[in-house]
Amino acid sequence: MRRFLVSLAFALLITTGLRAENLERAYWVWHRTQPLTTEEKDDLSKQDVHTLYWSVGELQNRRGTWRWKAAPLPLKGLASGYHLVPVVRLSSEEKAPFAATAIPALTTALRSVAGNGELQLDFDCPDRLLEAYATALANLRRTIPHLSITALTRWPNLRGFPALAASVEEIAPMFYDMQADPTGVSVTAPPPPLLDPEKVTAALHTWSVCPTPWRAGLPSFARLTVFDHTGLSRGQIPNWAWDDFCFHQNLHTLGPTYLGVTLFRADRDVRVARTAVAQEDIVVSRLVDRAALAKVFAEAHDAGAKGAIFFRLADETDPSGWSVADLTTLSSAEPPHLVLRAESEDRLTLVNDSEHDLPARLAGAKGDLDRGYALEIDAPAPLFRDALAGDFWRVTSHANPDAQKPTPVAVPLATRLTFWFSHLPARSRLQTGLLQLAPGATLAQLRYRILNCDGATAWKPVQPADPLVKE
Repeated sequence: MRRFLVSLAFALLITTGLRAENLERAYWVWHRTQPLTTEEKDDLSKQDVHTLYWSVGELQNRRGTWRWKAAPLPLKGLASGYHLVPVVRLSSEEKAPFAATAIPALTTALRSVAGNGELQLDFDCPDRLLEAYATALANLRRTIPHLSITALTRWPNLRGFPALAASVEEIAPMFYDMQADPTGVSVTAPPPPLLDPEKVTAALHTWSVCPTPWRAGLPSFARLTVFDHTGLSRGQIPNWAWDDFCFHQNLHTLGPTYLGVTLFRADRDVRVARTAVAQEDIVVSRLVDRAALAKVFAEAHDAGAKGAIFFRLADETDPSGWSVADLTTLSSAEPPHLVLRAESEDRLTLVNDSEHDLPARLAGAKGDLDRGYALEIDAPAPLFRDALAGDFWRVTSHANPDAQKPTPVAVPLATRLTFWFSHLPARSRLQTGLLQLAPGATLAQLRYRILNCDGATAWKPVQPADPLVKE
C-alpha cells in the first residue's frame, strides 16, 4: 500500500507539471531599450515563447488631454523573430478621463504605436470608471482591431465587466499585488506576499467563466519596501541588490521567510541602497515564492487560461527576480548545482552550472545572523598567504575551524577561508579576488563545501577550469 501511495503521489506531481507545461507562455518586457541577447533568445526558445508584451510608454491625462509622458519607444530591431505587442500604460487623476473630448487625442496617440493594428493597454481603472473605460475601448477597437488590456482580478464582480469583456480581444488579469499594503505592519501583521496562492486560487475560479480569452498575469519579480515605526508604508527602495540588506549589520531579521516575505528592523538610522531608513523602521523583502508560482501556473491552465504572461522578463538586476532560465524549469524542484573551479593559479570561480537559481537566503533557522551562503575553502595546513573577496560579499579566515568557536586569524595563519554570498542565479558565477598560496602549494591541495545549500555541503576537491569557458 505504501509503495502504491508513493507512486500515486509521484504520478500526480508529473501530471501537474505536464498540465502546466501545456500553458502558452509570454513575458512582459518593462523599462528596456536594449535588444534581446542570444542567451535570452535561447532561454525563451526552450519555453516555446513566441510573444512578448513590450512597454513602449505612458500616456497621462492632464487637464482633460492625453499626452505622452515621454516619447514612445520604437520596437524595431529589439526582438526580431518574435511577435511583439506594444503595451501602453495609462494614468490619470481626472474624474472623467474618457470624456468625449478626450477620446480623439487618445486614439491618435495609440494608433501611432499600434503596429499591425495590435496594442495592449495597462490601466488600473477605478471601479467607478469601468463602464466608461469599456465604452472608450469599444471605440478604440474600431481603429485598433487587436486590442487587449490588463485587468485587476476583482473586475468580474463589477457591474460594468460584461461590457468591458466584450470591448476587447483579450484580457490579462494580474494575479499579484491583489491588495494594497495595509497600515500597522509589524512582525505579527506582515504585509501580503506578492503572490498569495490562496487568494489567486479563488480569483482564478472567478475568471474561469470569463467570456473573453484571457491570459494569467503572474509575477516573477522582487520588491523592497520601507515601513515606518507605526507600520505605514514609506514606499519602495529602488535600484537595490541582495547584498545591500542580506548582510546589513544594522538590519535584524524578525522571523523566518514565509511565502517569500522577510522582515528586518533597523537598529539605527542607516541607508539601504542609498535610501534613508530610520531607526525602528521595518524593511520588507518580497520575492515571489517559487513553489506558489508553480502551483498557480498549473491552476491557471485548469481555470481555462489561454496562456500566462510573466512580469517581467528578468535582466541583470536583482529586483527582476527569477531568471528566465529558472522559469524554464518551473515545475521542477531540483536544487541548483554549484561547482568551484580553478580559473587561474590565483583565482577561484564559483559557478552555478544549472538551469536553477540559488535564491537569496535572508533568514535561516539559527537566528538573526543566519543569512546567506558560505563557501568554505579548507587547506591541510596554513597554506594561504593572501585572499581578497572579489565578487563575494566578504571573506573571513580562521584557524581551528571545526572547533565550537573557530579562531579568527590573519590569512597567513588560517587553514580555512570563508567567502560569503547572498545568491547565485542560474549559469552565473562569482570569482574570488587574488588568492595567493605559500610557495610550492597548489590549488589541488584545497577542498571546498557550501553551507546552507542543498546538495553542496559535502567536501569536494576544487575542479579544474572549464575548457569551454574563456575569460
